[in-house]
Amino acid sequence: MALGLETTRCCLMEEKNDYNLMNAIREEDTPPGSYKIALRSITRKEFRIDYWTGSFLMTCLAYLAISGILLFYYFEQGNPYGSTVHIINNVYFGEILLNSHLLMAYAMVVLVYVHMFRNYFVGAYKGKFRWLQWILGVLLFVLVYAESIMGYLLSETYIGVSAMHVMELLVQRSAMGRLSPVLSNWMISLLVGDGTTPSTVAHLLALHVAIVGGLIFIVAFLHFFLFERSGPFNLSDKKEKPVEKKYYPWYPVNLIYTLFTSLIFVSIILILSALFIQVLPPAYGSLQYGLLPFPDWYIMPVYKLMDLAGYGLSTGGVPLVTFFLISLLFIPFIDRYKSKGALERPMITVFGVFYLIALFVMALWGYAQPGLTQTRLLTMAMWWGITFISFLTVYAMRFAKKDLMKIDG
Repeated sequence: MALGLETTRCCLMEEKNDYNLMNAIREEDTPPGSYKIALRSITRKEFRIDYWTGSFLMTCLAYLAISGILLFYYFEQGNPYGSTVHIINNVYFGEILLNSHLLMAYAMVVLVYVHMFRNYFVGAYKGKFRWLQWILGVLLFVLVYAESIMGYLLSETYIGVSAMHVMELLVQRSAMGRLSPVLSNWMISLLVGDGTTPSTVAHLLALHVAIVGGLIFIVAFLHFFLFERSGPFNLSDKKEKPVEKKYYPWYPVNLIYTLFTSLIFVSIILILSALFIQVLPPAYGSLQYGLLPFPDWYIMPVYKLMDLAGYGLSTGGVPLVTFFLISLLFIPFIDRYKSKGALERPMITVFGVFYLIALFVMALWGYAQPGLTQTRLLTMAMWWGITFISFLTVYAMRFAKKDLMKIDG
């Protein structure tokens, strides 16, 4: 009985952050069936899909790397659009290969959102090395977006080239562009080269494959390593004694489970790739009248932010996007709540709900009114409306939970 009370007390104690990174590479006691460097054994309750979103992200990364290498054999820097058409029409299974590469990139963007906000709302950035794990995760979020956009620009469609021109304007009109035009011009030249098609595509390809892609692999490895050192988050059960907890070794149980779920996931993407073939947009410079360059769905919220007026921000949504990213990056140090539950950390949850609502509103607004700049009054009403809904939703649920606890008590 005393052991059970002591166990419960330990489970309720707040796990402290460990800022000594040397401890991450030191040997420590791990559950039976674990490997010392990484690859922990896990309990039965960890065989849940929401605990394996990171594994699906690694599956996306592996598939994109393999399919990207195969596509690279047929891609020509001097004729990007023509070589893309050649892959679709003349290469065996080329259309499915290209389509699956695209859909897997979409899946990776969706999963990185689900993975990050799931961990955000449960407070999984608290304890041990999870603060650094979270920071690396936000960096991965930015790198995945950059990687997706770079691939989006490679085929030289009219949408991709239009998006690239928007990116050049954003760099020029950003705070960096105004404070240091020389630095902004250097960044633009790093992106587009000398402006010719072979030079621009060569630069984009180097960024997409070597620089951003390489950084994703490095940061993902460090992120995974820290996860293995910190262990799964918030799995303690007050009713379960440590002596009754059964661990399943990484080899072969966890390995087989990972491979099985990964193969099922890849199979689903391949089936969708065969059923829903994506149409290649027209080439840049082709005679197409009445076409409005719509960006891909994951870029649409930022695209619409560029249209919004209000608060005197002549650079559109750049400061807002920067604010959101910096806030997410430092959330482990901003969040001073002792509890980890979403409703026990109301202001942190309000910010997350605001971000998600704004994301959907910007995307839907972008598709409904593309390129239409709104008035300052309407923009302010929208932001304050989203803020009010976020506060109302979180605190209403918080009060309802307290009432239920009183009734149960």
